[in-house]
Amino acid sequence: ETMLNKIVASLEIDQKANQKMVEKQLHRKTLILVLDEIDMMFKKSHDAQSWFSTLISWADDKKMRFSMIGISNCVNDDNANLVRELAGLSNDLHSPQEHRELAFSAYTEEDILAILQARVGTRIIDLKALQLISRRVAASSGDVRRALEIVSNAINKCADLLSEEK
Repeated sequence: ETMLNKIVASLEIDQKANQKMVEKQLHRKTLILVLDEIDMMFKKSHDAQSWFSTLISWADDKKMRFSMIGISNCVNDDNANLVRELAGLSNDLHSPQEHRELAFSAYTEEDILAILQARVGTRIIDLKALQLISRRVAASSGDVRRALEIVSNAINKCADLLSEEK
């Protein structure tokens, strides 16, 4: 399903609507579009640059009731730089620009450990193991999803081994 089709569906208008019909609806209905992994748009689609420019123009149009939030884990690759360029992003919170970039720091070892302890606890996985996972993930990416994936894989592998023994 294309992004335009998803927007059409969320605005509850005719599925055969074209871009002009969507724009007309955006003068009446409010839409906040959240694009997770926004930089991936440019890896998967040849017309992404044109489509992204359209979304930016909608967000810039004061008569349209449209806002967009883009989320990306990549901040220094070519696609992230393209997003910045096309959107005219600024990371200065005091800038008069309407498009802003907020960069969040990667999780620290302590952050990751606290999340793992809250989610998994130390009854299933030893504290020293959680500390090791936290330290390694913080050093490589700071992405807590990776730490949770490692813990989940370890638990699943252990459960599989225990079920094989029965």
